[in-house]
Amino acid sequence: MSPLRIALLGYGTVGSSVVHRLTRADAVRDLTLTRIFDRRADVKRRAHADLRGVAWTTRIEDALCSDADVIVETIGGLEPASGWIQDALRAGKSVVTANKQVIARDGECLLRLAARQGRQLRFEAAIGGAMPIVRAVADGLAGDRLTRIVAILNGTTNAVLSRMDATRCAIDDAIRDAQRRGYAEQDPCLDLDGDDARAKLAILCGLAFGLRVTPEEIAARSAASVTSADVEAARRDGATIRQLACASHDAADSTLTAWVAPVAVPRHSIFGRATGPQNAALITGAHAGEIGVSGAGAGGDATAVAVISDLLAIARDRAAIVPALILKPPKCIRGFGEIADFRIQISDCESRMSDSFLAEAV
Repeated sequence: MSPLRIALLGYGTVGSSVVHRLTRADAVRDLTLTRIFDRRADVKRRAHADLRGVAWTTRIEDALCSDADVIVETIGGLEPASGWIQDALRAGKSVVTANKQVIARDGECLLRLAARQGRQLRFEAAIGGAMPIVRAVADGLAGDRLTRIVAILNGTTNAVLSRMDATRCAIDDAIRDAQRRGYAEQDPCLDLDGDDARAKLAILCGLAFGLRVTPEEIAARSAASVTSADVEAARRDGATIRQLACASHDAADSTLTAWVAPVAVPRHSIFGRATGPQNAALITGAHAGEIGVSGAGAGGDATAVAVISDLLAIARDRAAIVPALILKPPKCIRGFGEIADFRIQISDCESRMSDSFLAEAV
């Protein structure tokens, strides 16, 4: 079978890492990059004259109407990305995306469209970078009834908070360090305020529990207000502060408890050990119990790993269909409940939070 032809939308941090993986000397032979769309393609092409055999374009139509088998979308944002993914699927192309906002809001209808078109829509890169949580939840644990997910889903915020813990610096200094290392955008508010993690958690609620949840329905508290004094107080209690995304589903009464917030976690826990841009998750099933996964969650290289993995999945079985999600809204969505603020340590919560799963999570 001929190599899978790939057109890339967006040559930014993630897109450039994907291009590097697809075009270097030890690139996977089953994958061939044929076209790159970017609004600044004329400028970027001059800086990458070594990319022979790859056509650059500033016109989205050139990519969508090309002979590519798969469109890789890395531009981010809801629009025009969602519309372009629809156009690609209607043009008979499979799609791999790293766009958590699109999947969180339009994933259900996009998967239905892909199934009708006989094409694949894959989005491992939308959650967790190199941490394979989408496959773990959707495929690896499909034989269980999942009840809970507790996770670090934003590598940028984890890099900031773990830097504060390691060096005792202020949050502004930790943010600048994350920006220098390529883990944080110039404006990190979407990460620190929990918007990024809420979108990812909404997707996981669909995959794990079959629930239709929008990011805005998930309660969130910002990590931007965490101070050096807060970190030091947690340290004295044998803890460290992490931004957690938590979702628990009670199928009996269709109640979802979901929130994103910075909380103090035991230093020895899977979350306390996650430093820098790492992500980590504990997934609880009714039969298998707790399953842990972790991995690099921020940066172009980590996300490119997930993109390449999805491309290889398509290359290995081009006729496969990713089933459309059949989701229903929960009857009730609860937020923080009795969780007063992040200064409460998980290890101290059990006696005061009988209605919360958080005490058992780590």
